Amino acid sequence: MMTGFLLIFVTAGVSVAAVEIPEDFQLTAQNEYLELYARPEDGQLIVRDRAGGVWYSNPDVSTIDGFMWLSDAWQGNLQSPIYLDYFDKRRNVRGANAYSKDVQIEYAEIDNGFAMRYYFENTGIGFTVEYTLADNSLTAYVPWEQVQIGNGDLQLLALRLLPFLGAQPSEADPSGYMVVPDGSGGLVWFKEQVSLSQTGYNQWIYGLDPASAEPTYDPYREPVVMPIFGMKTWDQAFLGIIEEGQESAKVIATPAGVITNLNWITAELWYSQSIIMRTSRQGGGIRIFDENPIPGDRRIRFYFLTDDQADYVGMAQTYREYLIAEQGAKRIDSKTWQAPLLVELLGADYETNIFGPVIKPVTTFEQAVEVVDQLLASGVDNLIINFRGWNRMGIHGNLPRRLPPEKELGGEEGLRSLVDQLHERGIRILLADDYTIARGSNNGFQPSTQASRTAFNDLIRMSSYGFAIGAPDVTTYLISPKISLEYAERDIPKIAQYGVDGLVHLSIGSALNSDHNPNIEAKIQRRDARLLYKQLIDLTREYVDTIGVTTGNAYLIGSIDFIQDIPLQTTQDSFIDQSIPFYQIAVHGLVTYYTDHLNLSINPTRDLLRAVEYGALPSFVLTAEPSWHLRYTLSSDMYSTYYLDWLDRTVEQYQKINLKLQQVHDQFIVDHRPLAADVFLTEYEDGTRFVVNYGTRPYDYSGTTVMGNSFAVFDKEGQIQ
Repeated sequence: MMTGFLLIFVTAGVSVAAVEIPEDFQLTAQNEYLELYARPEDGQLIVRDRAGGVWYSNPDVSTIDGFMWLSDAWQGNLQSPIYLDYFDKRRNVRGANAYSKDVQIEYAEIDNGFAMRYYFENTGIGFTVEYTLADNSLTAYVPWEQVQIGNGDLQLLALRLLPFLGAQPSEADPSGYMVVPDGSGGLVWFKEQVSLSQTGYNQWIYGLDPASAEPTYDPYREPVVMPIFGMKTWDQAFLGIIEEGQESAKVIATPAGVITNLNWITAELWYSQSIIMRTSRQGGGIRIFDENPIPGDRRIRFYFLTDDQADYVGMAQTYREYLIAEQGAKRIDSKTWQAPLLVELLGADYETNIFGPVIKPVTTFEQAVEVVDQLLASGVDNLIINFRGWNRMGIHGNLPRRLPPEKELGGEEGLRSLVDQLHERGIRILLADDYTIARGSNNGFQPSTQASRTAFNDLIRMSSYGFAIGAPDVTTYLISPKISLEYAERDIPKIAQYGVDGLVHLSIGSALNSDHNPNIEAKIQRRDARLLYKQLIDLTREYVDTIGVTTGNAYLIGSIDFIQDIPLQTTQDSFIDQSIPFYQIAVHGLVTYYTDHLNLSINPTRDLLRAVEYGALPSFVLTAEPSWHLRYTLSSDMYSTYYLDWLDRTVEQYQKINLKLQQVHDQFIVDHRPLAADVFLTEYEDGTRFVVNYGTRPYDYSGTTVMGNSFAVFDKEGQIQ
């Protein structure tokens, strides 16, 4: 294995002619960037970059140590450009590949590429994969109209396209790695040995579908917000972007030592939903698969990178170009948007007891003006306010009944007065809202007809314990995405009449669910929900100027102005070795993004440094009244929000961090790399460099000492700013 693949990478930097293409592969397409070769007998392919790089869809099995000791199935898997799982009536899952005994394979040349037709006689499963070149990318496309889902007893579950593209043993490049889309992005290093318990990375893009009733949800996992994956070996790399079918796809990264001695990464495209059938009132159940297939085309685009672009920075820059070209993302207009400090003001919540709810206002509309004036007087001259908990009954009120604004805060007139006064001061004000959830049923909401349901017709809901002894529990429902849009159409025009500058949608940037509610005209798949939420964002744009979301699933880039609580790390588990700012490199300069509330951080020093390294502006949540007023509400986790306690710190961090990052808020990140243990550099287009030192020892950069647990900013000449 090692010898064959070393040949590829040793020759990657020389002329294309130096790499011989095997005789059983034929040229099917070429352009000014790439050449595509196909092996008609099974669909294996080779992509050759005219700059010198070569990528093979499958490894040379004659060079794999221990290949003959693998099972017949895995010997076939390693040689096959496709792999599929299917299930039977008893929920058993089995696999197949292009080397299964019952498969019929047809090859055809098409414009700019070739097509492979696979049909498995024993299962009745069939599909076509079309491979085409477009500039510097290869597209693998499975048209839905050519998918045969199964014979009734056996049914297609999931499909992997080119699962071993670029697969490498660890010894091929000790510095090689795989890129996974976990949180901000993570690296899985090529390692000589892996933990005996390690199986690899296996996560849903955009997280679990709540309608699947999965019992294994881990609240400590970072969200998966990007439909990407990649691999780097020596001076070449590839980036995969799941273009179609991303809402029902996983990313799988398997390190060498798990089954084989290869590191490999792929996308798994699902055609059936994994769901839990309840077998007890306590919520227990068994896992089955929905026999109603998930329709739609599936498409993955692969980009190929060489030389100085062949690393995670180059991959992220490629993804940025994709967002611009394919999603319509545009550069930030620095003339109209100056990346202000984001301050969230919490208006009210309620506590309840056996006598009913009691409103607890902690920032009235009148008090909000006082807080803003204090910030302005202290030197914060670029500010935007996001007012949360303004609605009827406050932050945990009985949505979707949000209007009129809570009277204990000042009601409609108080909100209008707040807007007017902030506008007089040149301050934008946004309202936070959530159109995906409903609480209780005494709010005009009918759970039986308007809540999202699982495939077994169970309502998707969550119960929170009462706030005090004897208080009733609070049930939160997930609203059907179509109904969410209807509520938005009803309420957003009315909210806009208060004169606010924008809305922050609290869940649309992180939640994505299917819905099996029989009262809705048609079953809603996750891709349908994505389109409905996009319509909701477009509707918002008709009435207000500024739109923010939390978390920031990548399909929203190009439609929103900022992201609050963007992921700033990857999940700390045994699979992922290092956090990287992949998402931030891709979107900086296209959208402004903010940290989670820093005054609630358990490690504010580290989080501030991470914000600087990743180009994230700080955000805070403040209240005009002390936090103890919220101790018996569902907002009891807002334990440190009193603005007088945080005024000096907020101003200090604004002057220390915001003013520095504002200088580059509309620029692209062009480089990110470690300089030493716990020291990282982030560079922007104009040459501005941020050097962040997480360690305790000083670090010398360009003749300047960067102290431990601090950062410094340098210009392109290396002079400190």
